[in-house]
Amino acid sequence: MKRSELEKYLGKKVKIQIFDNTICSGVLHKTGEEMFKNNPSLYLSHNYYFVTDEHGRCISCSFRTSHVTKIHEEW
Repeated sequence: MKRSELEKYLGKKVKIQIFDNTICSGVLHKTGEEMFKNNPSLYLSHNYYFVTDEHGRCISCSFRTSHVTKIHEEW
């Protein structure tokens, strides 16, 4: 998947399938966002993405755009 395609979903509730068929549902974020500056693994890495729950807690591993096989927005 292209970065420009994935970044259209930043901040939105999505359902993502990773290359190993793991499915994650939650809000899509990119590493380096200001709200995660106190968590080095979510702030210092570049060009990685992760999913959080509605309270902002990370509920997925970090992944790259090339790891994403499917994505769609949830309501």
